[in-house]
Formats: sequence, C-alpha cells, structure tokens
Amino acid sequence: MAKEIIKVSLTEFMNFVNKSGTAKATVVSNSKNKRDDEYEHYKDYWLKLREKLKSVHKKSESHDDLRSLLDDIHKDKKANYKIAIEGYIKFWKKRKLEWVNPPRKTWKIGDVRIELNPELGIAFKDKIFVIKLFTTANSDINKMHADLILNLMEKELREKVAGEEVVFAVLDVKRGKLFENKTKDTSLYPLLNGEARSFETIWKSI
Repeated sequence: MAKEIIKVSLTEFMNFVNKSGTAKATVVSNSKNKRDDEYEHYKDYWLKLREKLKSVHKKSESHDDLRSLLDDIHKDKKANYKIAIEGYIKFWKKRKLEWVNPPRKTWKIGDVRIELNPELGIAFKDKIFVIKLFTTANSDINKMHADLILNLMEKELREKVAGEEVVFAVLDVKRGKLFENKTKDTSLYPLLNGEARSFETIWKSI
C-alpha cells in the first residue's frame, strides 16, 4: 500500500498548533474533509491581492496602482479587500520597496507536507525582508502566533537565502503591522516538529 502524503497549508497547520484539546482533532477533521471534498476546486479568497502585490512591486508601481485592484473584485469581497489594501499601504508608506524573489520550500515531517511560501521579498532600510502575509479577514495575528511562523521560516528557509541582512517577517496586512524575527530565533522549532507529528497521528486515526 502506498503511503499517504498529507498536504497541509501553513494556515491550517498554525490553526492546529494554536488550538488545544478536542479542538485540535476538529481542525484535522475539517482539513481532511476539505481535501476529500473540494481540494482540487478550492478557491483562494486572497489570490488576486497576492498577485497584485507582487506585480506592483516588480513593476515599481504606486499606491494608486494597488488600489486599482478594487475595480476587479467582486462586490461581496470588496469591503475586505479595501481594508487589506489600505492596511498594506499603511505598512508601505513612502518607502521605496524593491522586489526580491522570496525562497520557497516544502517542509517534510513524517508524511506531512507543508508549503513554506512567503509571498513577498522586499528590500528596504538596507535589509531584505522575506514576508509571509497574514490576510485572515476576521481576526488579528499576535506576536505569539507570528513567532511560530517566524521560527519555522527561520529554521527551514535560512539556508536558501544569502547574507545577514535577510530578515524573515510576517505582515498582518489589514493592520499594516510587521512582525520581524530580528534575533533569528528557532527555539520554537521542536514544538512545531512535535505538533506536525501529532497532526499526522490524528489524521491517520480518523
């Protein structure tokens, strides 16, 4: 029998890590059901925003060019997109942001596969920021949650970048708040490793 490869998004995995008790099993169950029912047809709510951000920075465009994305967004999503765009511009300010291709990697723990794909590579303030975007519409990210993502990126992606000036970061898009791993901390990695193996165990038992 071929072994089952469990593909999980970073968002789903971090949701699992931040839950406790039976809520963890619920996260895994929901994740598995989604894969069974609609994985190939899953619609990415924020895809157009991520694509526009990449395009704007690659072309050295303006705040107004980013705002123009709203013209192409369905009315049901427009309010959330407007908040996210204005939040990103709050982070962007008047900085001259230069595009850098961000690193990517598949994190493999047991049979679990998690794509680590920070969306942006941005150079400013004599540093290169490799940024994972947090775009959930109805919640904020706190430092504890951000540190988990930052530890994982630091541990798994550092070998794919060159230079001490590279900083891994998470951006809470709608608030324009940037969380940086200035100290290159990886102390939470053993915890994340254990959580990934727990996710696998629960997945295979349901």
